[in-house]
Amino acid sequence: MPRKPRLHVPGGLYHVILRGNSRQDIFFDTDDRRRWEALIGQGIDRYGHRIHAYCWMTNHVHLAVQCHADPLSRFMSFVASGYARRTNKKLHRSGHLFERRYRAILVQQDSYLQELVRYIHRNPLRAGIVPRPEDYRWSSHRAYVTGRAPAWLTTAWVLATFGREPAEARRSYTDFVGSDGDSLICSALCNGAEADQRALGDDDFLAGLEPHWVPPGQRPSLDHLVSEVCAGRGVSEADLRSRSRQRRYARIRAEIGLAAVDGGIATGAELARRFNRSQSALSRAIGRMRAQQVNK
Repeated sequence: MPRKPRLHVPGGLYHVILRGNSRQDIFFDTDDRRRWEALIGQGIDRYGHRIHAYCWMTNHVHLAVQCHADPLSRFMSFVASGYARRTNKKLHRSGHLFERRYRAILVQQDSYLQELVRYIHRNPLRAGIVPRPEDYRWSSHRAYVTGRAPAWLTTAWVLATFGREPAEARRSYTDFVGSDGDSLICSALCNGAEADQRALGDDDFLAGLEPHWVPPGQRPSLDHLVSEVCAGRGVSEADLRSRSRQRRYARIRAEIGLAAVDGGIATGAELARRFNRSQSALSRAIGRMRAQQVNK
């Protein structure tokens, strides 16, 4: 059976679940989770999404992500592929670290925002790891309670639904997360609606999603990407296709290539033909730029 198309709704709230391949571990020590968080921060800077809650379990992660203009798939590809490469290198192994396809459920915000955050923050309790949400180090719950959050985490939107004053909002939030959620809602947050497992909301919400389907295999335009980057860098595509060996042009080609490959817009072979370059040389340049971004 063919996969259903992704739903891309700018401004939409998604519950994202990414598991280890065959549900195997993806984090092996504290440094792994720190490296993952560094990539999350870089991805937020790059794509403009907002993260409202997270939980890093040993073999899977949960995220509440609000999308910007770029599809969620580009952000997830950037973070997951960068982390997998570094982890496989560390462990001296190859192969897939993650399942091939992450789960993303578009959630009706006014009905399920609070419930989604509670579900994510109580995940370690349901797994029997800790007795209280605040006892788990690798979730955003402590940031909500203390007000000390990483730069890439947004807590204000959720807290505003619990009260107008910060102290009042944190108290109400803490009481809410301290209680169990409804089991049917918990199941729906992980599985989506019966009518459409890609989303969770009432009938009107689900009916309004059809214009936002992103058919499988449909890619954003490479023409648009090239035009956008060239305009922003003050060069022409003819400059990038020329035989000039200016480093500036090489960097711009690599920038476009990285965005195109990670975003599923074009293959290395297509980019090589586009820029009149050898595929191997362009791939090396893209690899160097990717490594620079990962190591920032």
